[in-house]
Amino acid sequence: MNQFFYSDNIFNDNIILSDEEACHVLKVLRKNQGDKIFVVDGKGGLYETALESDDINKCRLKILDEHKEFGKPNHYIHIAISPPKSHGRIEWFVEKSVEIGIQEISFIHTHYTERNNIKLNRIKKQAISSMKQSLRAYLPKINDMINFQDFINNCNNIEKYVGYLKAKNVKFLSHVSKLENNYCVLIGPEGDFTLEEIDDALDSGFQCISLGKSRLRTETAGMVACHALNMLNQ
Repeated sequence: MNQFFYSDNIFNDNIILSDEEACHVLKVLRKNQGDKIFVVDGKGGLYETALESDDINKCRLKILDEHKEFGKPNHYIHIAISPPKSHGRIEWFVEKSVEIGIQEISFIHTHYTERNNIKLNRIKKQAISSMKQSLRAYLPKINDMINFQDFINNCNNIEKYVGYLKAKNVKFLSHVSKLENNYCVLIGPEGDFTLEEIDDALDSGFQCISLGKSRLRTETAGMVACHALNMLNQ
C-alpha cells in the first residue's frame, strides 16, 4: 500500500477512475486486469480494489475491501490565509499543509492582500495530488476568496487565533492551544493586518499568538501554524 489513487465515482462495488488517473494506472504503471489498486475518496474511505476493465475511457475497479475513516484525525485545523501575489506560493502552501495534515483552508481578502482572486480548480487539483502522495484519505475543504470581515463574522471554530507581527508578549501557538480541539488560525499578507483588522478579530473572539521570533513569509507562516497544531496533537 505505497500508492493511492483518487476517485469519487463509486457505485456499489465498483469504482470508475478519471481519464487522468486511468492513464497513470494503465500507461505509466502498466497495470493489468486483476492487479490490486488502492483508492481514496477524499472523505476518509480507503478501498482495496482489483483492476477489472483496462479501457482508459472507462477504467473500472472491483472493490475487494473498504476501510472507513482511514487515518481520521482527532482534531480540526482551519487555516485562513491572505494569498500572496505569486500563485505558485499559494500552491506550495496547499501542497505542504495537506501533506502535514489540514482539514480546511480559506483565502481571505484583507487591506494589504496582493491578489483579488485565486485559481481554485488548480488549488484543488494540487490538494488531491498531495493527499495521494502523503497516503491520506481525507481531502481538506478549500474555500474561495472571502472578505476578511465576512470571514471573522462567520467563523465558528472553537479556538480562534491570529498571527500579528506587532503583538507584544504573546505566547507561541502550541503553548495556548488545547489538545484534540477545533482550531482556526488567521494568517495575514506580507504587509500584515491593519490595527483595525486586528481589533475586529479580537472583538470576534480571536486571540493573538506568535509563530516564532523570525518574520515569516505568508505561506511559511501558514505551514508553521499547521505543523505546530499537528505536532501538539501527535
